[in-house]
Amino acid sequence: MTLGERIKNERIKINLSQAALGELLQITQQAVGRWEKDISEPDTTTLKKLAKLFNITLDDLLSYQITQEEQAAGASATRRVNITPIEDDLLHVFRRLGKKHGEETQRNIITMIEKML
Repeated sequence: MTLGERIKNERIKINLSQAALGELLQITQQAVGRWEKDISEPDTTTLKKLAKLFNITLDDLLSYQITQEEQAAGASATRRVNITPIEDDLLHVFRRLGKKHGEETQRNIITMIEKML
């Protein structure tokens, strides 16, 4: 389940429309729709607000089922990792970078970081 699917499921569980959720978060209905379609993602502050509103932990909101493709690439289907707020921000930006510029750009960033170590 993607983050967008999780947001949609949790929103429906508490009987809110996209417009009503947007109003509570002071954002547009269109922004909620983009999240639910996995076109964009909420920022860290909004993710925390969503978790509180849905009465779930941030970890639960951000956890998702690993696809077969991700498992084939080496992702763990069971490992959950606690991350710091700065790591969370970095991951959020890294995912946006991949959506906009592709996996090759992400790999180049990883290579640059590894050279710094």
